[in-house]
Amino acid sequence: MSAALVFAVFAVTLIAATVFYLFFYRAWRRERELRAPFPTSWREHLDANVPLYRRFPEALKQTLEQRVQLFLSEKEFYGCDGFEVDDAVRVTIAGHACLLILARPYSDFDEVSSILVYPDAYHVRDIESDGMIVSESNEIRAGEASSRGQVVLAWRECQEASRNPHSGHNVMLHEFAHQLDYLDGTADGAPPLSGEQARHWQSSMTTAYEDLRHSLRHHHRSWLDPYGATEPAEFFAVLTEAFFQQPRHLKREQPEVYKALQGYYRLDPTAFWEDA
Repeated sequence: MSAALVFAVFAVTLIAATVFYLFFYRAWRRERELRAPFPTSWREHLDANVPLYRRFPEALKQTLEQRVQLFLSEKEFYGCDGFEVDDAVRVTIAGHACLLILARPYSDFDEVSSILVYPDAYHVRDIESDGMIVSESNEIRAGEASSRGQVVLAWRECQEASRNPHSGHNVMLHEFAHQLDYLDGTADGAPPLSGEQARHWQSSMTTAYEDLRHSLRHHHRSWLDPYGATEPAEFFAVLTEAFFQQPRHLKREQPEVYKALQGYYRLDPTAFWEDA
């Protein structure tokens, strides 16, 4: 057998093994995981720390529990700066993250691998270079997401989001929205879409983004957290916070944007929030 043929056989075998893992073994493992009962203590954490969970009908509660169960079985949590990650932390973060995929495929989070949790806002040393000049700065952050499947969160900010579900600020929703944005390889404010849905998204989001920037330039009242005007990726993440936490306000101010987000997330949060 020639070396070329041996290599070809090896390559085919490797591809077959990869396909088996991705489509069969992973599905079998997840099915097995969901056969285990959802812990009562986890349900109590969801009830205490994920306000939307309390408002869901039983069928949606069960769906969120299943998403959380898979999330916690597959993602690694790490405490930073001496912070101890316990079940309350893990379930709270997983519960908010999985709101984004409650009606979407769980596989949207396949690339998410790890969550780093700081006790509070943390310092990040940032170095930039334009070829000739190197500049260094220290930033204070409440969270961040990377295209490598890592999410970083400040626990105090997560707690604030849980306590104030109508505030419009939720670092967990924000950073995991970035992970959805990364699904097509770049954080550009548009998760993978096609056809008419993509055309409506492009049209409605572009118009709303420019409207927000125009309002801020002219010092008008902003219908969205001004941070959303930073760039399209942040616009999508901030809109996601508003969609889940202030849906009636967003729908009233930007009905076409709300329609686009409702189509993407396949949910209508106004059905659960009577006062947001």
